[in-house]
Amino acid sequence: MKTLLPPNAKTYLAALCIAAFGLFVYLFFITNWAEVNWASFLFFLFLIFLSASFPVNLPYGVVVSVSFAVTFAAVLIFQPFIVVTISVLGDFLSLRKGRSPVQYLFNAAQLTLTTGIAALAFWLLRPGELDFSLYYLTAALVPLLLCFLLNSFFVTLIVALTRQERPYSIWLTNIKWSAPNFISMAPLGLITALIYQNIGMWGIVLFSIPILIARQSFISYMNMRQTFLDTIRSLSATIDAKDPYTKGHSFRVASYSTALARELGWSEEKVELLQYAALIHDLGKVAISEAILKKEGNLTASEFAQMKEHSFIGSTIIKDIKFLAGGADIIKHHHERWDGQGYPDGLKGELIPEGARILAVADAFDAMTSDRSYRQALDISTAIQEIKEGAGTQFDPRIAEVFIRIIPRLNLEEKTKSSGDFIYNQAIVAETES
Repeated sequence: MKTLLPPNAKTYLAALCIAAFGLFVYLFFITNWAEVNWASFLFFLFLIFLSASFPVNLPYGVVVSVSFAVTFAAVLIFQPFIVVTISVLGDFLSLRKGRSPVQYLFNAAQLTLTTGIAALAFWLLRPGELDFSLYYLTAALVPLLLCFLLNSFFVTLIVALTRQERPYSIWLTNIKWSAPNFISMAPLGLITALIYQNIGMWGIVLFSIPILIARQSFISYMNMRQTFLDTIRSLSATIDAKDPYTKGHSFRVASYSTALARELGWSEEKVELLQYAALIHDLGKVAISEAILKKEGNLTASEFAQMKEHSFIGSTIIKDIKFLAGGADIIKHHHERWDGQGYPDGLKGELIPEGARILAVADAFDAMTSDRSYRQALDISTAIQEIKEGAGTQFDPRIAEVFIRIIPRLNLEEKTKSSGDFIYNQAIVAETES
């Protein structure tokens, strides 16, 4: 993956690496080497290697594996330096493909800090042999919470700096996808440590079966989600293929819409729904004659009346799809105008769903900056001026203002790409082993 880090992200990554190196050296010097069980070290390293080699990819750059159960068990068993070495070395040696040197560096630094601080805190509490006493369980909660909070903080910040987006919405999404993994893996880690203490390494080998089942549950859900997203993408490409002049239009509109929604402070869950709606916002055009869609010159009143039906038709097609709940209204009303002169219902101002108002600006901007059968594309500065002039009449003035502000971050040079795949390959260097 090509990773181009903005200056702020580079500074953050450098600071993270320096802090990680300092902690690593400190933990090395406080380690009691006489107490290190090297056979157990190699065994847990192998477990981390296996679990980190077969992760599950979640949305927004988050990578989850069951390795946290093993890492948490290691925190309860080993000295902090051994925990860090197992975590970092196991991740580095794993069979995961496609990571860049920057991603390896970030993961090594964040794993060192996350597991090192968590293990050090637990070691300082010195709860003794593993049992289910109140003090031990309370002490075990400390590294668990530290792992969760530090991991989410480090990943959120690198993603926010790389995407140049607001950290809060990214953090909420990170929490949404990673919290269930931490919660479900922690008891497995505790039991793994208990089995190791009382039975040994062979007991852990037998206990690996439920961990594999937990991993499979992640895969099943994400495969279902990915299948749905692939279907939406294919449908979007099919819609755009009806007219060679609009090839890639839906992909670009989705990119602009999601960037604008994030800037407006939308949660990632709402942003995801808007992305789906934007990808198929012209779905209703499948019912419109190609003679009208490809006509050179102005449409007649009758033809324009037929064209206006596409937003209603599109919303009708998807309104009963549970996964797209709320998307139907966005599609239906994306041609409404702020002054109430739009269609299909002539809604005015804030009566128009906010998602539809966002989509209206993104759709108009891409249409203006793309070639059409009846005119050449406008240059970016002219299109911006058109958005400014339409603010308060055609567009929500607040949304128009925010959109103009983020235009420099929209990678408009990518409009020359034909497939639109760039939307799904934005540079996200942060991957986390939860």
